[in-house]
Amino acid sequence: MGQFVFGTEEWLTTEQWRACADRERRIPPGAEVVLGFDGSFDGDCTALVAVTCDEPKHLEVVELWERPELEPDWQVPIVDVEDVIRTACARWSVREIACDPYRWARSMQILQAEGLPVSAFPQRSALMVTATTRFGEAILNKTLTHSGDTRLARHVSNAVLHNTPLGPRLMKEHKTSPRHVDLAVAAVMAYDRASTLPAELEQQFFADVR
Repeated sequence: MGQFVFGTEEWLTTEQWRACADRERRIPPGAEVVLGFDGSFDGDCTALVAVTCDEPKHLEVVELWERPELEPDWQVPIVDVEDVIRTACARWSVREIACDPYRWARSMQILQAEGLPVSAFPQRSALMVTATTRFGEAILNKTLTHSGDTRLARHVSNAVLHNTPLGPRLMKEHKTSPRHVDLAVAAVMAYDRASTLPAELEQQFFADVR
């Protein structure tokens, strides 16, 4: 029936994901987008994606910082991450930078002080359950396309659904798993905000008119 159904730990199948790939489409300079950011310092990875605000929405990987296999002491280059976010904001009309502020509060405060539209999206079930469902339905209904990036496909395939009292949400298979899902998390956050921002602005407009 075109509805997202939970019932197993699998999130999205390879076939469902591939069906939404549009390798010819690119987000042009100046386009309105929402950036999704999911970061760590070491032992994991940091991800930045962009989702367009127009329809059908399109998802691209901006950058991925992932620990090299043979560098156990590797750490995420924080300054480089901040510069890439600035560059993305210069390239596109960024409506919002949706980010999990955990461990990155200082960087986000710096960027916000520079006038960039940073918005906290903490990894709470109250937010992630709804965002996970919205993203999954968009893939099943093919109302969201993506660039076909193999890194993003890997992170999506690594993700599983974890049942919470509020419903299923996207997560790693377990906390210490080496199978990264950061790009998938960033994509879910960005798509959720890109989907709800227009409605929020419309509501604000009518409130102002009244």
